[in-house]
Amino acid sequence: RRKPPTWVKMKTEDVCDHICKLAKKGLCPSQIGVTLRDSFGIPQVRTVTGNKILRILKANGLAPTLPEDMYFLIKKAVAIRKHLDKNRKDKDSKFRLILVESRIHRLARYYKRVKSLPATWKYVSATASALVA
Repeated sequence: RRKPPTWVKMKTEDVCDHICKLAKKGLCPSQIGVTLRDSFGIPQVRTVTGNKILRILKANGLAPTLPEDMYFLIKKAVAIRKHLDKNRKDKDSKFRLILVESRIHRLARYYKRVKSLPATWKYVSATASALVA
């Protein structure tokens, strides 16, 4: 389906402006999509504008430095690590942290391959909280 639904009355420029406004407020691309869907009645940005939200953000220089899924995995790892500082005996959390961090490393390998992350980027657990602060 290439065309927007007939009941969508917003123009491409208006949608792009809304996306940029929401990005400047600090929303991530998926939250922008949810807001546009719930508040403005735009079912899919791609059908209305011809571009995805992240591409529009990149064109306007508002794209996040870290990819969204990587950001939330790092945030989860930081939260688990903080929990483990208080609860040292929690073996299950320690195991889950290993799983989350291995997922981060695997995703980093992918993003380096597709050039979304610089080749020198490395996940370091000690400095991870600064990345998501």
